[in-house]
Amino acid sequence: MLGLLRTLSQSRSINGDAFESLSILIKNNRQADILVTNLLFRPMIVFLKPKYYRIFMQQYQDYSKFHMIVDKRLISKGMLMEEGAKWKQQRNLLGAHFEYNKLINLIPMINDVAQKKLANLPNEIFPAMNIASSITGEVVLKAFFGEDIAKLSLNGQDPSLCVTQLITRFGQLITESRFFQIKRALLEEKVFSVFPRKIEQDLYELNTIMLDHMKKAIKSRMEKLKNCKNIEHQDYLDVYLDVYLNKNDSMNPPITEDEILQQSITLYFAGTETTANLVTTACYFLAENQQLQEEVYQEILGVLNGEQIITAKHLQNLQKVTGFLMECLRLKPVAPMLISKQAQKDIYINDIFIKKGWYVNYMVLSNAQNNKYFSNPTQIDITRWKSDGTLNDSTIDPFAFVPFSAGGRNCIGQYLAIIESKIVISKILLNYRLKLNEKIKRAEWIAKITYGLSNQDYIKWETR
Repeated sequence: MLGLLRTLSQSRSINGDAFESLSILIKNNRQADILVTNLLFRPMIVFLKPKYYRIFMQQYQDYSKFHMIVDKRLISKGMLMEEGAKWKQQRNLLGAHFEYNKLINLIPMINDVAQKKLANLPNEIFPAMNIASSITGEVVLKAFFGEDIAKLSLNGQDPSLCVTQLITRFGQLITESRFFQIKRALLEEKVFSVFPRKIEQDLYELNTIMLDHMKKAIKSRMEKLKNCKNIEHQDYLDVYLDVYLNKNDSMNPPITEDEILQQSITLYFAGTETTANLVTTACYFLAENQQLQEEVYQEILGVLNGEQIITAKHLQNLQKVTGFLMECLRLKPVAPMLISKQAQKDIYINDIFIKKGWYVNYMVLSNAQNNKYFSNPTQIDITRWKSDGTLNDSTIDPFAFVPFSAGGRNCIGQYLAIIESKIVISKILLNYRLKLNEKIKRAEWIAKITYGLSNQDYIKWETR
């Protein structure tokens, strides 16, 4: 019954990497088009070839998404999980905030946040995920919720660290606890109320704290907007609340307060965790490869030429930094598989029949490390990439590597993730020389809701 989830758990225990067993299986069976497993009680077809993904991503309206985060108070009504007309409405409302020309206006703020956060690390040995999520979390809050909300603490803690804790605990329960997996299969969202263990009670309480924190922030902003009719709507929350307060009668379907809450949590979770994972992976690979670190560092020095503030022009010229980050995504993608989807009707994807109720997914890792598309696929080669993040080899199938998905439901935040990661990695290397902590013998790559390093002290931060 545990199927895919059990495979990830066993692989982490045996290999120190949740996806290593699947990667080996696929590597040894390159002729295979699909991997067949199960997700809880139902069959699951995982596509391995670009020709299937090309069709699958065009048929998204024929599937519903599997709710990995069981607590439906959090993100079930946000853009990541919504379907149909509501998803299209949300995408249209948010789309303008993620256009490149608008995102580059955030670059000075990202510089400022990264510089301040990196100025005084508490110790020489310190988890990269902690500092990365602290930076990315504050950037998301300031960019989409405003300075006033960004200043709020969560029970005296940095809210970004709470997000990291929450997602890590969810991932551990989903992939490593047989008891929780069986309860989840039988009870779905009631899993937290029937025979809850302490870890489940603590997680539910942390969810509640996060919800209350965001509710208060949204209510405060709503009152501010009600009392100030001429306010200039600049961030996501202002725009969403303006529509809710003043234009909701014309919205079909209408916007609800619960939707605004869950959309806000979706943006905060996704914007904090995914980019922080990429930055953490990048730090680890740089610490592991000192020659590569020096090469990237020298490029940063040359491009900035003594300037302290990284600009959009600088980012365009950081070709090695871009290539390196794309290699991080290729080798350790934040999302090695997509969110599993359940077929709403009998359907064919090319020559593969999918029965109504079956789950379908695509393995991003299957081709990202396939020597048919990438020579020496297990090695970092930053020369594969152009400065805009596209491959130098135009003959490679574009669907062979889709770290941000593709088609109509691709990742809306992909440009922000790359802009932010390039700035943060550049700031890190300008201030610190990264080395591996020799006391930790093996890195652990875990399946949370995302995929990345466990939150340990892998890196020594030596001031330059």
